[in-house]
Amino acid sequence: MEAEYTTAKEWYKANRRELKKYRGQWIAYTNQGVISCDRDYRKMKDGIRDSC
Repeated sequence: MEAEYTTAKEWYKANRRELKKYRGQWIAYTNQGVISCDRDYRKMKDGIRDSC
């Protein structure tokens, strides 16, 4: 069971070490975790629309 966070900032503080695997990429995240990532900003942005 994953922990629930009220804000994206809380999620970031608790999971920032995990973000190392995304080094060199643009990422978008919410209080529930990473919702999109890619080395190309536009592709990352498009991934947000696809995940919602």
